[in-house]
Amino acid sequence: MQDDAASTEASSGATTSASADRRPRTAAEKERFSSGGQRHRLLLRGRWGLAIDTAILWLTGYSFMTRQYTVAMGAPYQETLLLYTTGAKTGKRRLCGLPFFTVDGDRIVRGSNGGGPTDPHWVHNVRAHPEAKIRIRGRTRRVRAHVASGAERERLFAILSERSASTRRYQEMCAPRELPLVVLREVD
Repeated sequence: MQDDAASTEASSGATTSASADRRPRTAAEKERFSSGGQRHRLLLRGRWGLAIDTAILWLTGYSFMTRQYTVAMGAPYQETLLLYTTGAKTGKRRLCGLPFFTVDGDRIVRGSNGGGPTDPHWVHNVRAHPEAKIRIRGRTRRVRAHVASGAERERLFAILSERSASTRRYQEMCAPRELPLVVLREVD
Protein backbone atom coordinates (compact mmCIF):
# COMPACT_ATOMS: atom_id res chain seq x y z
CA MET A 1 0.00 0.00 0.00
CA GLN A 2 2.78 2.43 0.88
CA ASP A 3 4.67 1.47 -2.28
CA ASP A 4 1.59 2.33 -4.36
CA ALA A 5 1.32 5.72 -2.66
CA ALA A 6 5.02 6.39 -3.17
CA SER A 7 4.89 5.45 -6.85
CA THR A 8 1.77 7.58 -7.35
CA GLU A 9 3.49 10.48 -5.63
CA ALA A 10 6.64 9.98 -7.73
CA SER A 11 4.69 9.79 -10.98
CA SER A 12 2.80 12.99 -10.14
CA GLY A 13 6.11 14.82 -9.75
CA ALA A 14 5.78 15.36 -5.99
CA THR A 15 8.61 14.32 -3.71
CA THR A 16 9.01 14.06 0.00
CA SER A 17 11.07 16.73 1.70
CA ALA A 18 13.68 14.16 2.81
CA SER A 19 14.26 12.90 -0.71
CA ALA A 20 14.03 16.34 -2.31
CA ASP A 21 16.81 17.95 -0.29
CA ARG A 22 18.55 14.75 0.88
CA ARG A 23 18.44 15.92 4.50
CA PRO A 24 17.44 13.30 7.10
CA ARG A 25 14.15 14.41 8.68
CA THR A 26 12.80 11.70 10.94
CA ALA A 27 14.57 10.40 14.03
CA ALA A 28 15.16 7.07 12.28
CA GLU A 29 16.67 8.79 9.21
CA LYS A 30 18.94 10.93 11.41
CA GLU A 31 20.05 7.86 13.37
CA ARG A 32 20.78 5.92 10.16
CA PHE A 33 22.75 8.86 8.75
CA SER A 34 24.80 9.58 11.84
CA SER A 35 25.61 5.95 12.57
CA GLY A 36 26.14 4.78 9.00
CA GLY A 37 23.37 2.25 9.70
CA GLN A 38 25.39 0.67 12.52
CA ARG A 39 23.73 1.37 15.87
CA HIS A 40 26.85 0.59 17.94
CA ARG A 41 28.38 3.79 16.54
CA LEU A 42 25.78 5.83 18.43
CA LEU A 43 27.96 5.48 21.55
CA LEU A 44 29.68 8.73 20.56
CA ARG A 45 26.45 10.72 20.74
CA GLY A 46 25.42 13.21 23.36
CA ARG A 47 27.43 15.09 25.94
CA TRP A 48 29.46 12.11 27.22
CA GLY A 49 30.24 10.78 23.77
CA LEU A 50 31.45 14.20 22.68
CA ALA A 51 33.61 14.54 25.81
CA ILE A 52 35.16 11.10 25.22
CA ASP A 53 35.83 11.85 21.55
CA THR A 54 37.36 15.25 22.40
CA ALA A 55 39.70 13.64 24.97
CA ILE A 56 40.78 10.97 22.48
CA LEU A 57 41.30 13.63 19.80
CA TRP A 58 43.38 15.76 22.20
CA LEU A 59 45.56 12.77 23.12
CA THR A 60 45.90 11.02 19.76
CA GLY A 61 44.83 13.41 17.01
CA TYR A 62 42.16 10.90 15.89
CA SER A 63 38.40 11.51 16.10
CA PHE A 64 36.01 8.57 16.14
CA MET A 65 33.13 11.01 15.64
CA THR A 66 34.71 12.34 12.44
CA ARG A 67 35.22 8.74 11.33
CA GLN A 68 31.55 8.00 12.02
CA TYR A 69 30.31 10.94 9.91
CA THR A 70 32.77 10.47 7.04
CA VAL A 71 31.75 6.81 6.74
CA ALA A 72 28.07 7.85 6.78
CA MET A 73 28.81 10.32 3.95
CA GLY A 74 30.70 7.64 2.01
CA ALA A 75 34.05 9.41 2.29
CA PRO A 76 37.45 8.42 3.70
CA TYR A 77 38.50 9.59 7.18
CA GLN A 78 39.60 13.20 7.26
CA GLU A 79 42.23 14.61 9.59
CA THR A 80 40.64 16.51 12.49
CA LEU A 81 41.72 19.51 14.55
CA LEU A 82 40.57 20.84 17.89
CA LEU A 83 39.34 24.43 17.67
CA TYR A 84 39.46 26.55 20.82
CA THR A 85 37.16 29.58 20.57
CA THR A 86 35.73 32.20 22.92
CA GLY A 87 31.96 31.98 23.34
CA ALA A 88 30.13 34.79 21.51
CA LYS A 89 27.64 35.30 24.36
CA THR A 90 29.39 33.89 27.43
CA GLY A 91 33.03 34.76 26.79
CA LYS A 92 33.93 31.27 28.04
CA ARG A 93 36.43 29.03 26.29
CA ARG A 94 34.77 26.55 23.91
CA LEU A 95 36.29 23.50 22.26
CA CYS A 96 35.21 21.37 19.32
CA GLY A 97 36.74 18.84 16.94
CA LEU A 98 36.44 19.61 13.22
CA PRO A 99 37.66 17.89 10.07
CA PHE A 100 39.82 20.30 8.09
CA PHE A 101 41.51 20.93 4.76
CA THR A 102 44.81 22.71 4.16
CA VAL A 103 44.79 25.28 1.34
CA ASP A 104 47.80 27.56 0.76
CA GLY A 105 49.04 26.93 4.31
CA ASP A 106 45.72 27.88 5.95
CA ARG A 107 43.39 25.39 7.64
CA ILE A 108 39.84 25.51 6.28
CA VAL A 109 36.87 24.13 8.21
CA ARG A 110 33.26 23.85 7.06
CA GLY A 111 30.40 25.06 9.24
CA SER A 112 28.08 22.30 8.08
CA ASN A 113 26.31 21.60 11.38
CA GLY A 114 25.52 18.18 9.91
CA GLY A 115 23.65 19.83 7.04
CA GLY A 116 21.27 21.55 9.46
CA PRO A 117 19.45 24.84 8.83
CA THR A 118 21.60 26.99 11.18
CA ASP A 119 25.29 27.73 11.55
CA PRO A 120 27.04 25.81 14.34
CA HIS A 121 27.81 27.76 17.53
CA TRP A 122 31.54 27.78 16.85
CA VAL A 123 30.93 29.83 13.65
CA HIS A 124 29.14 32.49 15.72
CA ASN A 125 32.05 32.36 18.16
CA VAL A 126 34.74 33.03 15.52
CA ARG A 127 32.66 35.84 14.02
CA ALA A 128 32.50 37.51 17.44
CA HIS A 129 36.05 36.61 18.57
CA PRO A 130 38.36 35.78 15.63
CA GLU A 131 41.39 35.08 17.83
CA ALA A 132 41.44 31.32 18.45
CA LYS A 133 43.71 28.31 18.88
CA ILE A 134 43.91 25.00 17.07
CA ARG A 135 45.49 21.71 18.11
CA ILE A 136 46.68 19.32 15.41
CA ARG A 137 48.61 16.13 16.15
CA GLY A 138 49.56 17.29 19.65
CA ARG A 139 50.72 20.78 18.67
CA THR A 140 48.74 23.90 19.63
CA ARG A 141 48.91 27.02 17.45
CA ARG A 142 47.35 30.48 17.66
CA VAL A 143 45.16 31.41 14.69
CA ARG A 144 43.02 34.26 13.45
CA ALA A 145 39.74 33.04 11.97
CA HIS A 146 37.42 34.58 9.41
CA VAL A 147 34.45 33.36 7.41
CA ALA A 148 35.35 33.44 3.72
CA SER A 149 33.09 35.51 1.47
CA GLY A 150 32.85 36.65 -2.13
CA ALA A 151 35.61 35.53 -4.50
CA GLU A 152 37.62 33.94 -1.68
CA ARG A 153 34.66 31.72 -0.72
CA GLU A 154 33.99 30.76 -4.34
CA ARG A 155 37.63 29.75 -4.82
CA LEU A 156 37.74 27.76 -1.57
CA PHE A 157 34.38 26.10 -2.27
CA ALA A 158 35.68 24.93 -5.68
CA ILE A 159 38.89 23.56 -4.13
CA LEU A 160 37.11 21.81 -1.25
CA SER A 161 34.44 20.39 -3.57
CA GLU A 162 37.17 18.92 -5.75
CA ARG A 163 38.86 17.33 -2.72
CA SER A 164 35.67 16.08 -1.06
CA ALA A 165 32.25 15.49 -2.60
CA SER A 166 30.71 15.96 0.85
CA THR A 167 31.30 19.73 0.55
CA ARG A 168 28.67 20.04 -2.20
CA ARG A 169 26.37 17.60 -0.39
CA TYR A 170 26.57 19.67 2.80
CA GLN A 171 25.77 22.84 0.82
CA GLU A 172 22.73 21.11 -0.71
CA MET A 173 21.59 19.81 2.68
CA CYS A 174 21.85 23.16 4.46
CA ALA A 175 20.33 25.27 1.65
CA PRO A 176 19.18 28.01 1.56
CA ARG A 177 21.82 28.76 4.22
CA GLU A 178 25.28 29.35 2.74
CA LEU A 179 27.77 26.79 4.04
CA PRO A 180 30.35 28.82 6.01
CA LEU A 181 33.96 28.13 5.06
CA VAL A 182 36.14 29.35 7.91
CA VAL A 183 39.79 30.18 7.26
CA LEU A 184 42.13 29.55 10.20
CA ARG A 185 45.39 31.42 9.58
CA GLU A 186 48.32 30.93 11.96
CA VAL A 187 49.66 34.00 13.74
CA ASP A 188 53.07 34.40 15.38
